Amino acid sequence: MIGDITNIISADAENERELLEGLGVLSRVTALCSELTVEADPDLPWFFDMCSPTRLVGGPNPDGRYLLAMIRGDRGYRVTGTRGTTAYLGLQVLAGTGMTPRRMAAYVSDTDLKLDGGEFALVFSATEPTDLDGAQWIQIPDDATSIVVREYIADAHTEQSATLHIEPLGTPAPARALSDDEAAEQFTAMAWTIMKLTTLYRTIKPELLDQPNTLVTSQAADLGAADTTPDNLYMLGTFRLAPDESLCLEFEPPDTRYWNITLENIWHECLEPRRRHSSVTNKGVTPDADGHVRIAIGGNDFGHGHWLDTGGRHRGFVVFRWLDNPDPPKVSVEVRSGEAAR
Repeated sequence: MIGDITNIISADAENERELLEGLGVLSRVTALCSELTVEADPDLPWFFDMCSPTRLVGGPNPDGRYLLAMIRGDRGYRVTGTRGTTAYLGLQVLAGTGMTPRRMAAYVSDTDLKLDGGEFALVFSATEPTDLDGAQWIQIPDDATSIVVREYIADAHTEQSATLHIEPLGTPAPARALSDDEAAEQFTAMAWTIMKLTTLYRTIKPELLDQPNTLVTSQAADLGAADTTPDNLYMLGTFRLAPDESLCLEFEPPDTRYWNITLENIWHECLEPRRRHSSVTNKGVTPDADGHVRIAIGGNDFGHGHWLDTGGRHRGFVVFRWLDNPDPPKVSVEVRSGEAAR
């Protein structure tokens, strides 16, 4: 599978920089998928961060956090934690094993959580336990595989992240050697996920590559139920720019608690957020006097608006996400060269 994906990357990269970035993405995706499959222990799971300061692959929000715990549908689990003060928190159960496409089997938004002094407790199991001990019960199917936690942060300097802990119901099964079939299933799942995450640009609205410098609205279901949640809405597009050009966005901010604009390379990897300003939230930009936000995307800051830095890349993705399903904002899009618009 890694050899096949290497050939795909080599064929789809338009220059040396894209080729090297694509191979780097493949390396980071492989490491992530090892954690998801070979290193996982559904009998005694833990929440780990799918991202790191240098691993932001699969189209994540760099102004957020993505935690994952691998589970089994024939087991039960108790998740406890504190809500914190971030803009959004959601827990999603994914199901599907081997080469079967993943699907969303259950979802709990922060608006659904029953809080007690900021704390919550959830039980995930196929059948409802007789004693929930104050927890909310979330039913999971027999082929449940993971709990995905998404947390969006509007202002990292002032907001406090949620805390989460997972433990199995009852005594964990004793450690034992894997069978051949179990090992094969792990590597099959690993290969499937590597292909999926590395080639998102081919499966999620691939027509955008041929329609650069435009944005289209997408419901969560349009992007794959396993990759989003129903209270997230998106505008997606690609940029294709010369060094002296900017892609300028102008819009009235959506009426929501959180929105974010993120730049990604062609492989859906965030653009070096530790080293350059390539994303912004609703708390990071102030509307102009007319109430509109103006964003300028490009390799140089020509003063057309709040600058998001492409790092000189000639093409990539633009992701505009917002919460709670308000009407999509009307976004005007134009390419400007220096001071002249076209």
